[in-house]
Amino acid sequence: MQEIGDELYALPPQTFTATRDGYVAEAKKSGDRAAAAQLAAMKRPSVAAWLVNLVTLRRPDSIGQLIDLGETIREAQGSVSPTQLRDLSAQRRKQIDAITALAQSLAASLGESAPSKQHLGEVESTLTAAMADAEAARLVRAGRVLKALSYSGFGGGDGAGLDGIAAAPAAATGERARAAPPSVADDESRQAAATARLVEARRVLTEATTAEHDANDRVDRLVAEIASMRERLDTAQHEARAGRQSRLAAERDLASAERRLRSLKG
Repeated sequence: MQEIGDELYALPPQTFTATRDGYVAEAKKSGDRAAAAQLAAMKRPSVAAWLVNLVTLRRPDSIGQLIDLGETIREAQGSVSPTQLRDLSAQRRKQIDAITALAQSLAASLGESAPSKQHLGEVESTLTAAMADAEAARLVRAGRVLKALSYSGFGGGDGAGLDGIAAAPAAATGERARAAPPSVADDESRQAAATARLVEARRVLTEATTAEHDANDRVDRLVAEIASMRERLDTAQHEARAGRQSRLAAERDLASAERRLRSLKG
């Protein structure tokens, strides 16, 4: 079941349903009703979710490195210097850009048209969520994302729950098939909302910290530039004074030479 799921979620969304239904029909024909039910529960991903799943399933090391970097950044906040934090932030941007480009390349290799700007933005949002939150990281690493993930919640970004997740692999799917009691579901909903708030707060703090560091860097550069300009101004003023003194001395020498010449002629 895991292999079939990997195959399905690496397929372009427009071919997902027909291929899945084919596997469902085969399972029913062989009398494996449980497998047929698990396959039928697999939902088609959005374009952005498919692109992320595609990278996970075709280049798992890339996703692993991205998630590891996210863990490093989360652990580093508040315990490293501003310079180190900026370096980590730069690495984060580089990793996200690289995986977004890889997703486009993999899609092109399957003969798919270039993703839209909106889809690429959703890919970045999902990757960023995976770096910022452990639960989102687990979902992305599984290669079963259904909808784009975001900081403020999964899927639509309203904190309504983990609706950006596809059916889990075989063993976990069987466990989830058993409905949880209402109280447990309520607890999970509240936990999801609390997690969303925590992730959003972390994002805002990270952005504010980065903005502060960037502003301080600009201040430092401007102070250095001002100091350099003052030094250059002092030098130029000194040279101007020296030049004026040289001019006055030359004028005096000229006047003296003219007087001497006139006296000799007279």
